[in-house]
Amino acid sequence: MPRRKLISDEALLERALPVMARAGPAGFTLADIAREVGVSPATLLQRFGDKKTLVERAFARDNARFVAWLEDLPRGVGADVVVGIYGEATKLFGDEPSLADHLLWLREDIRDPALNRLARERFRLFREVIVERLPPMPIPAERAADLLDAMYHGVVVQWALEPRGALADFMADSLRDCFRLCGL
Repeated sequence: MPRRKLISDEALLERALPVMARAGPAGFTLADIAREVGVSPATLLQRFGDKKTLVERAFARDNARFVAWLEDLPRGVGADVVVGIYGEATKLFGDEPSLADHLLWLREDIRDPALNRLARERFRLFREVIVERLPPMPIPAERAADLLDAMYHGVVVQWALEPRGALADFMADSLRDCFRLCGL
């Protein structure tokens, strides 16, 4: 008879993700996650098969949480609403972000087909929210959302290299200037 699970797969994945995010793709072992979660490495292997599958399942679970997060974002239309949404997205980096590990995960999102699929889905869902809230623009809303997303990610990298004040403030000022360039 199999032993009863003391921690669900979902709870395990929830607690594993911060370990992964903090350490970067190559900076953690199954033993690190097992220690954090309070199970044995053998339990992780039994439930997920290998480290790669654990990572994929953890990020897939995070995408599901991301959908719920999107649903709770402010409604309305306008530049201020859009800047506010990007501000909420910036909070996901934390109060004192160290973006180097995020960039390592971005590398994996580009290289690994399963993680790439999850990242593209996340970006698509986010851009849909932006399109719904954009004020009238001189270009199609979908293209404007693509450009705003590119600018946002560029601003985050720029801030990581040359921090100027708080990331959220730097991002908001940059996106407001972008809207001003469009005459909004």
